This record gives sequence, C-alpha cells and structure tokens, in this order.
Amino acid sequence: MNKQKNVMGMIKRMSLILGCLLFCFGSLVYKVSSASGAPAAKQDYMEWGDKYCTDKPVRGGYFRIASPYYIGAMNPNHFPVMDWVTMSYMYEKLIVLDGNYKPTIPWLAESWEYINETTVIMKLRKNVLFHDGSPFNAKSLKYQMEWILDDENAAWTKSWLEPLKEVELVDEYSVKWHFKRPWGAFLGTMASVPGFMISAQALEKDAAQKKSERITHELIPLRRKARAEKDNDKVEQLQKKITNLEEQLKKFQALAQNAKPLDTNPIGTGPYMLEAASTDNYITLKRNPDWWFGKSIGKPEMPYFEGIKVAVIPDPSVRLANLKAGELDSIVLNPVQYRQVKDDASLSVVTFPVNFLVYNIFNHAKGPCADIKVRMAISHAIDREALVMGTQQGLGRVASCMYPDDHWAHNPNLKPVEYNPELSKKLLAEAGYSNGLTLKGFTVNTPEAQAFAKAQMAMLEKVGITWKPTFLSITGMIEPFKKLDFDLFCSMYPWIQEPDQIATLLYDPKSPFNNGRSNNSKAIELIKTGRETTKEDDRRKVYLELEKTLADHFEDVWLFWPTAVLASSKKVKGFNLEMYKNLGESYSFSHPLWFADGRP
Repeated sequence: MNKQKNVMGMIKRMSLILGCLLFCFGSLVYKVSSASGAPAAKQDYMEWGDKYCTDKPVRGGYFRIASPYYIGAMNPNHFPVMDWVTMSYMYEKLIVLDGNYKPTIPWLAESWEYINETTVIMKLRKNVLFHDGSPFNAKSLKYQMEWILDDENAAWTKSWLEPLKEVELVDEYSVKWHFKRPWGAFLGTMASVPGFMISAQALEKDAAQKKSERITHELIPLRRKARAEKDNDKVEQLQKKITNLEEQLKKFQALAQNAKPLDTNPIGTGPYMLEAASTDNYITLKRNPDWWFGKSIGKPEMPYFEGIKVAVIPDPSVRLANLKAGELDSIVLNPVQYRQVKDDASLSVVTFPVNFLVYNIFNHAKGPCADIKVRMAISHAIDREALVMGTQQGLGRVASCMYPDDHWAHNPNLKPVEYNPELSKKLLAEAGYSNGLTLKGFTVNTPEAQAFAKAQMAMLEKVGITWKPTFLSITGMIEPFKKLDFDLFCSMYPWIQEPDQIATLLYDPKSPFNNGRSNNSKAIELIKTGRETTKEDDRRKVYLELEKTLADHFEDVWLFWPTAVLASSKKVKGFNLEMYKNLGESYSFSHPLWFADGRP
C-alpha cells in the first residue's frame, strides 16, 4: 500500500513538474510575479510618490486578463496548479523575494533570527485575517506545516520540508523552527510554495472531510464481511474494528461540518478572494476588503480593482485579438507577437527578462547520451543565438547553465556552449557515430513547441543527428519519462527562485524529475552542501561551483532565459517598469494596478 502511495505520489509530482512545460513556447501568464535585476541602491519597495507614479490611484472596475490554462487545484500544495499568478492574488507568502531572488523581504513573517544553524525564531504579522475570517497566527502556521508533512494530505511540497523537525509555539505571533540539520534553503523555501499561508480552519475541515470519505469507504466492505461471517469470534473482532471506525467517522464528520474542498475553494490572506469559477473557462476574484497590507501602510483603498477576471484562452492570437477589441485589459504575449504590438498607439507595451529556463534534458542512464562526447556533440550543434532570434524574435538571453544571469546563484564566469558544427561532427565520430545518430524524445504538443523543436531538429540534422521527438500531452509524457524511454527532450523550468529547488529537482537522482536519468556524484554532493550551508556567501560559492560542474559534464543543454512581453490597455495605470525590474516580488506584491477612471 505504501509502495503504491509512493508511486502515485511520484506520478503526481512528475505531472506537476511536466505541467510547467505548458508555459513553454506559448504565452507566459498575464503577469510575472518575479522581476529581475539588482535592487537600486536608494530605491525602496515602500515608495509611492511621484517617482513611482504621478497618477493618483482610483478604485473600481474588474481587471480582465487571460491565461492559456485554467488554474487547476486551488490548494497550492495539491496537484495540479497551472496558474501560479492567479494563485498569488489569493495567497501570500511568509517571505518575499527581492530583485536578485533572495528571500530578504518580510511579508506575513515580520522578522526572523537564526539562534543557531538549526533553530530560527520567527515573528509573524498581527491583525492579518484569512478570507474565512480566521486569524493568521503561530497556531495556524504550525498546523499548516504539520498538515503538509502528513502523508494523508498528499501535499506534493512535503519533500521540501524534509529537514524540518518541529515548529514550536513561542507565543500567539511567534514560532521557533527546529531543523534536523543545518538548512540553508529554509528562507527560500518559505518564500516559495510551502510558505503560501492557508487558513488552518479550512485545512482542518478539508482534511476531516477527506478522512470522513476514506473511513466511509473502509466501512462498506467491513460491514458486508461482518454480516457474512459465521465465526462469532471473528464477528466480534470485526465489530470492534467497525465501532472504532464509526467513532472516528463521527469525530471527523463533526470537524468537517460546512467544509468546502480547498482545491476548489481557496482560503488565503491575499488581496483578492474567489468569487466564481468555471473549469477551463474562467475564474473570477473579488476584492478582499480586509487586506492587511493596504491598511498597515495607511492605504486602505488597496487593492484598487473591485475584482479580477481570468479568462482561459489557449490560443495566443485569440488573446491578442481580445486585447485589441477591448475585451481584455492586459496580457503577456508570445514573443513572435511583439512586432504586431510594439508600435500600437492604443497599447502600453513593455519587455522584461523573466527567471525561466528553456533547456533540453539528456538521458545519461542509457542510450547514446550516456557518452559525454555525444552530449558535447549535441550541445555544440545547437546555435542558441539563432534559436533566440528565430523563434523568440530576439527576446531572450542565451543561457550558460540553469541560474539566470540576474540570479544571485548565477556563475558569471561560465559562457554559453559555442556553436561549432565541425566540432560536433568530430566528437560524433570519436564516439563511434561517424555515419550518423538517431535520437528519440518528446516535447509538449503545442504549435509553438513544434516550431521550436523543428528548429533544433534542423540544426542537429546538419551534423548527422536525427532527432525524432514525439509531441505529447502533459499526461502522455509521464510514462516515457518514468521508464526513461527517451534520449533527449525539450523542457522549461519556470520560477527559478530558491537555488536548491531547481538543483535538487533536476540533478538529485532521487527526485521525481531526475528519476535516475543522471547521477553526477560531485553535483549531488554540492547540492547537499548548498542545501545545508547557512552563510549566504558560502552558499553562493557552492552554487557557482555546482554550475561549473554541471557545465563541465555537459549535464544538459541550457538554451536561453526568456523575455516577457506585457501589453496592456492605456487605461491600466500604476506599472513602473524600473521598480519592477529592480525590486522583484517586493514591488509586484505591494503595488497593485488600477484603471485611470475606475473602469476598463
């Protein structure tokens, strides 16, 4: 039973991660929650004067935006979440990232202090309410962490909390975190999904409802068996078990009274809360009148929109047509659409780098890519600059490894792999493939992904490599990946924030998205060291060395870090590009937009 649970858990996590591919080669969602660039020396995210915006905020109107995909599960710890931006309107994190993706900005956590390498005291914001009216406090935080760690709740984030030993209550608004070992990735983890705070009241009801359902299903065969049993002793044993389960059921049913599943009824602390939703069609959010942040800075009119409506529109051309027709107020475009809008006087159009990675994944475990010379040949055969120019309209930065060039863990000494087809041919011959090589693989089945894959296929063909990717749905990718039935496939990793997360996910053989496909012993040791090192300067050195190790071993083919194109109606006000670039999430979460006259 446990083995089956583990397998199902792995499949769910793989599906979630593979789901990230849906963002690739299409449109990013309508707003990017992390910007880029180092924070300006004298600029502060608490700036609301003329340097931020000369227009005065106005309340009113529903902000109409679009996403290629429906949000999915609305409990961030459940599978699958397909729209993290909408999620961040409803939920807020303990800690927010700065412009270098460092977890330095207090949010729902007011402060934190390391007592030693395995103990942290954290003080929480007061006067913060969840959407159901229950208080955010030390008890709610403790309950959530224990909920995530409970196998019965099927939280895909459980593995991220593995170093956590205990959350101790200090007082109503203070907790003491105890770790099993030094945990350098702790703050970054709290600035990620496990740090999205959820109503403990709602979590408890949700868990009780699921346990009630499980016990109800367990009782059916037991009662049937007891009725059919002829042996009195066995009947007595069965009846005791039934009575015990019935008592548990009664308790959980009482706890679950008026429960609504969190996967469809999110309860966070964010500026907006769920109003209505229609699966695969739209989700509508309404203004949270009790949002703590606006009140805490003397701006209770925040957030300014009365609500947000996210229409699900898979086709990027339809999204753009709706924007131009005034049916939408803002979208993030496919890069190939940039030329269509950059000179449009009716729109505000900006571009900015985002912390995503587009890359190709090698199977080191078996097949031709187990040979480093083959991996080198493939990597040298791909013209990254031509890919960015041809498929992204030049909107992207050629990648040297996994961490973007504005991330604090990026190794500035690494250069992208040189495009050198002659060297590729030489390496292939040395590896025993002088007459050519055929590779199998897959990628997501979208028109954009097909175009991107075909561009790479043509480059590889020039050096004698025939790559035959299969275009699959997200669920269709699970089986070949689980069986390692590929040589090379194209992927995308979104939201590169805490450096341990992408490193562990991609290069720890135990990870569901490595699954034994690579096993670089030096990289594994560096990942472990980086996870446990608590001093920032020492951690950075570890990740610089990790990137060099991966690059030297040609672990994967890192292609580019994308650039987003944001197009909005001229009526949308309050977006300061420079602050967005410089201050990252701290700006994004603290400076809501508005309409010039209070309506679209």
